[in-house]
Amino acid sequence: MSSAPRRLHRWLLVLPFVWQVGLAPLVDDVPLTPFHLPFAMFWQMAGIVFTTLVIALVFALDRRAGPDPDDESGTP
Repeated sequence: MSSAPRRLHRWLLVLPFVWQVGLAPLVDDVPLTPFHLPFAMFWQMAGIVFTTLVIALVFALDRRAGPDPDDESGTP
């Protein structure tokens, strides 16, 4: 059994895909937002912020987990 850190937190990177593709039909018929933008446009902009937060979280969890033994570059 390997003592390598588990990288299960990388599955969080699926969430932005689910946000954009899986939930798009649910926001298709929503009226205008308070900013007078079509809701689909607001949804896309919120998805950009959401994706940025998810990537930052995965990056922080990767750093906490330590170097990846499968990384062939040799850099931590």
